[in-house]
Amino acid sequence: MKTAIIISTRGYGVFDFTLLKQPNSVRIIGIFAEPDASNLPYEQLPHFHRIHVVPCAVKNPSTLQSALVDFESAYDIIATTLETTALEDLTIHCHDEQNMLLAAKLRSSFGIGGPNYEAILPYRDKCMMKEKLQARDIRVPRFGRFLPDRFRRGAAAYFDVIASEVGLPFILKPVDSVGAEGIHKIGSLRDFKNLPGELGRQYAYEEYIGGTIFSVNIVSRKGHTLFGGVSEHLVNAFDAQAGKVNADINLHEKDPRVPRMLAFAEQALDALGRLEGGAHLELFLTERDELVLLEVAAHFKGMAGLAAMERNYGIALVNLVFEIETGIESLPYQREQTYCFDGVLPKKSGEIDALNTPALESQVKMNWKVAKGERLRQSTSLMANAGTFLVWNKDYDALYRDFKRLGSYEPISYKAEVAQSLL
Repeated sequence: MKTAIIISTRGYGVFDFTLLKQPNSVRIIGIFAEPDASNLPYEQLPHFHRIHVVPCAVKNPSTLQSALVDFESAYDIIATTLETTALEDLTIHCHDEQNMLLAAKLRSSFGIGGPNYEAILPYRDKCMMKEKLQARDIRVPRFGRFLPDRFRRGAAAYFDVIASEVGLPFILKPVDSVGAEGIHKIGSLRDFKNLPGELGRQYAYEEYIGGTIFSVNIVSRKGHTLFGGVSEHLVNAFDAQAGKVNADINLHEKDPRVPRMLAFAEQALDALGRLEGGAHLELFLTERDELVLLEVAAHFKGMAGLAAMERNYGIALVNLVFEIETGIESLPYQREQTYCFDGVLPKKSGEIDALNTPALESQVKMNWKVAKGERLRQSTSLMANAGTFLVWNKDYDALYRDFKRLGSYEPISYKAEVAQSLL
C-alpha cells in the first residue's frame, strides 16, 4: 500500500476522493498547522487515514503565515511513518506556497521521490527565478536585491541608485512574496523614506510594469503539458490592496491570446527546470503588446480559484496531479462543466452597514467571512479577505460582461459616520 503525506490543507478542499479508482491502494495522512487544520472541509475528514495537527512554525502568525508547518514535528511524523512504510511507497504532496520549501526539505532529508530543495528554490526565491529566466532571454521586470544596510546609511542616495536601474515608480516586494502581502509601490523619495527601518524579510526591488495581468496554469508530466489554461485579472495587486474586488476569468479556449501565453509560460517552466504536476505563472500584457513574466509558482492558483478552474474546464486537476505524483489513477471529472470564475472580496476599514450581492446576468454564490455590524481593518493581504464568490454561466459572452461589471462593484457598505472619521 502506498502512503501519501499531505502538507497543508490548501488545494485539498477540492480533491475528489470518490474519483480514485483504487482508494484502498493508498492511505492519506495529513500534516496541518494548528491554525490551518480547520480549513479542511468536514466531509473530507473520513477519507484521511490520519490527520496530525502540529504547531505553526511561527508564533502569533499572520493570516498568511497560519498554514506554516513546524519542520521538526513533520520530520518526526514522517520518520515514524517510514517505520511501517517502504521509502519508495511514500510521497509528499503540497499545493501551499508557504510550505513548498518545507515539503522539499523533507523529501531531501529522507530521500523521498519528488522535487527536492534545490529544484523548488528557484520557484520561491523571486530573484533567483528572474536570473534564470533572463539567462534564457525571457522578459522579466528589471530587478535587484534590496540592501537594508544601504537604505539605513542613506535612503536618498540609495533611492537614486534604484531609480536609475529600474525607473519610477518601482516595486518593493519580499523575495518569497505570497498573496500580495508586504508589497510597496514606490513613486517618490518620500515614499521610500517612509518605509519601515526593518522590513523583517528579504526584499527585492523591480521595475513597475503597466498593463493587464494574466495567469497561466499548467499541469506537466515528463516535461510535456497535459493541461494549460489562461485567465485574465480584473485588477492588479495594488488595486486589490486599495480595496478593489480581485477576480480573474478563464479565457475561452478559442481566444487567440491563449496559445501565445501558454507557449510563453512553457518557455519559462523549461528555463526554471520544469517540475511534475501543477504550476501557476503570472504575466503582464503591456499596451505595446509585450509579454512580461512576473513570477512562477510550483503549485496551482489559490483561493476559490482552483475549484472554479476545475468546473470551468471539467477536469479534476488536483486529482490529476495526485495521479502524476503517486501513479494512483482517478476517474474523469463527474460534475457538470460550465464557464465560471471566482473572486476575492476586499476589506476596508470601518463598520459594516450592509453586504451587497452584485447585480449580474450570471448566477453567483457568495461566501462571506464577515457580517453586518462587524468592524474591519483594511488588509494588504489577499489571504486576509472578507470572503470569496463564484460566478457561472453557460453563455461565455454574458459571463465576460459580468466580469467587467465587477470593476465598479462595492461588496461592502460601511457606516457613514465611520467613513467620515477616516477622512
